[in-house]
Amino acid sequence: MQSENADDHVRTNKQHWDAMATRDWPKKANLRKKIRDDAPYLEMMEPKIAPYLKDINGRKVIVLQFGDGLVMLACAKKGAVVTGVDLSGEQVRLAREAAAYCGVDVKLVEADCQNLPKSIPRNDFDLAVAECGIFIWIENLDAWMRNAYRVLKSGGKLIVSDFHPLSIIAEETDGAVTFRKSYFDQHPKIYQPEENAPPAVEFLWKISDIMNAAIQAGFQVDRLEEYYVEQKAKKIPLIPTDFLLVATKR
Repeated sequence: MQSENADDHVRTNKQHWDAMATRDWPKKANLRKKIRDDAPYLEMMEPKIAPYLKDINGRKVIVLQFGDGLVMLACAKKGAVVTGVDLSGEQVRLAREAAAYCGVDVKLVEADCQNLPKSIPRNDFDLAVAECGIFIWIENLDAWMRNAYRVLKSGGKLIVSDFHPLSIIAEETDGAVTFRKSYFDQHPKIYQPEENAPPAVEFLWKISDIMNAAIQAGFQVDRLEEYYVEQKAKKIPLIPTDFLLVATKR
């Protein structure tokens, strides 16, 4: 259930990501060039979700909260019929520019994935994809999952790779883990970027919250994997940094 401040939170995060999109656009230029030049971006940069996006030529894919748009563009380069949804109008504007640069057609929708517009039809997509930094911006997990479920065809798959909730609240230093807050403390948090962007509101979820929201929406959970993305050379992993969720619309 969303709070009475839900609309304020959405506006705050929209302003944040409008600014972040402009700030970070130059940093991704080389990756956009790789996609344009047909490099295997998904296999190189998203190895956990890549196997599920291997044979997608002609398949309908919706990328939820597409952010920098790289996964969305890579899917389009593989021949998928792609719709991308993002809260930020600036992300949408830049994605349109990136699609032209990469030579692909994508349908872009500026919308909150907790409340997808009716212009996105139900029972229409083969795959719904989201990756890296998704659920921390979502206040209503149940609504997000219901919307993902609604737009998928029967038998369609939800594929999410995201930061693990433990990694968001913890730091690994010299073989020890320090927690900045309790895993069970789920009060919204104000996040202040280091530079050139307004604050945002973060929502901290447990893995069980995410799983239960998927199940409640009607998904059959096919796979949950917790894994470690190496942050420093020769570092021994103590907690997972990321997780993969794959689920099917029954």
